[in-house]
Amino acid sequence: LSTYEYFEKRFGSLARYYSSIAFVLRQFSGMGTVFYLLAVALSSMTGFNTFLIIIVVGLIIIAVNLMGGIEAVIWLDVFQGFMLFASGILCLGVIIYSVDGGLPAIWDIASANGRTGFGPYDIDFTRLTFIVMAINGMFYAIQKYGTDQTVIQRYLTARSDKAAIRASLLGILLTVPVWSLFMFIGTALFVYYQQQPLPEGVGPNSVFPYFIMSQLPVGVVGFILAAMISAAICSLSADLNSLAAVGIEDYYKKIRPNKVDNEYLIASRWMVAISGIISIMIGAIYINVGGEGVLGIIFTLYAIFSGGIVGIFLLGVFSARANRQGVNIAIVVCIIFTSYAFLTSTEIGLGEEKALLLDFGPYNFTHNKLMLGVYSHLIVIGVGYV
Repeated sequence: LSTYEYFEKRFGSLARYYSSIAFVLRQFSGMGTVFYLLAVALSSMTGFNTFLIIIVVGLIIIAVNLMGGIEAVIWLDVFQGFMLFASGILCLGVIIYSVDGGLPAIWDIASANGRTGFGPYDIDFTRLTFIVMAINGMFYAIQKYGTDQTVIQRYLTARSDKAAIRASLLGILLTVPVWSLFMFIGTALFVYYQQQPLPEGVGPNSVFPYFIMSQLPVGVVGFILAAMISAAICSLSADLNSLAAVGIEDYYKKIRPNKVDNEYLIASRWMVAISGIISIMIGAIYINVGGEGVLGIIFTLYAIFSGGIVGIFLLGVFSARANRQGVNIAIVVCIIFTSYAFLTSTEIGLGEEKALLLDFGPYNFTHNKLMLGVYSHLIVIGVGYV
C-alpha cells in the first residue's frame, strides 16, 4: 500500500505523483547521507577505504531486504534500538569519567562556551535560530509521521489501529531521550577535547569515532561498531523497502495493472536492488564532494523535497472546502516558489569564486533554507484553501 493513494482519492493524480516523487528524492538524499556518515565513521575507526565500506554495507542491506522484507526491517529496528541506546549510554559514561571534574565541569565549560543552549533565540528567519529550527521541526514531524511511507508501512503491520497509535506515540516520546543523549555526548566531547586537544587532521565528522578508537577498550569498540552498523542497516533497509512499495503501488501497477502477485513481487525486488545501487552511488558522491556540514545539507534537502506535502495532507484531513483544482494550482505555485528560492539562494563554484545559480539582486531568497520548506507548506495551504 502506498501512502500517496489517499492524495489521489482526495485531490487527483497530480497530488499523488508530486508527493511520491518528492518522497523518492528525499529518500535517496537521506540514504546517501547515512552511507556517507557510516563510511566516514568506520573508516576513522578501522582504516578501511570509505568507498569499500559503502559498497559492502550497501550490498548487505540489499540482500537483507531481498530475503526478509518488512518483517526483517521491523526486527532490525528493535535490535538496533537497544544496541544504539546502550552504546550511547556507555560512551557518555566513559566521557564523563574521563573529563577532569566530571559532570559539573562539563556543564560549566560547555555553558561558558555557549554549548548548552538551542542557538540564538531572536526572531530572525535569515539565520539558523531556535525559532527556525522549532517551526521547521513541527512541519517535519507532521510530514514524517503523517505522510512518510517509511513510517506508514510500520503502522500497517500493527495488529490494530490502537496498537499503531500506541507504537507511534511511544516512538515519538522516545526520540526525546535518544536525541538528548547523543546531543549531550557531542557537548561532552567538546569539553573533553578542550582539556585534551585533538591531533591535527581530525575533522568534525571524525571526532566521535576517534574518541571511540583511542579511549575505549577493544571489546567496547566492537560493541559500538556493531551498534553503528546495525543502526545504518536498519535505517537503510526501511528506506529501501518503502521505495519499493511506492515504486510498485504508484508506478508499476499503473503501467501493468491487474497482474499476478508474483510479478509484482519480482518487480519489487528489482526496485530494491536498483534503489540500493543508486543510494550507494549517492553516498560515493558525498565522499567525493567532501563532508563539511553534511547534516546541514540533508536538512536543507529535506526542506526542499518536502515542499508542500504537509500542506496537501492538512488540507485533505481538515478542510472540506479544498478541492482538486485548488490543490493542483497550489502545487504549481509551490514548485515555482521552491525553484525561485533554491536558485536565488544557492551558490556554486570552486573556492572563493562562487556565484548564485540565479541572481535577482535585492529580490533573492535570503531566509534560511529550512524556512523554504515551511513557506512551501503554507503556500499550499493558503492557495489550496482559497
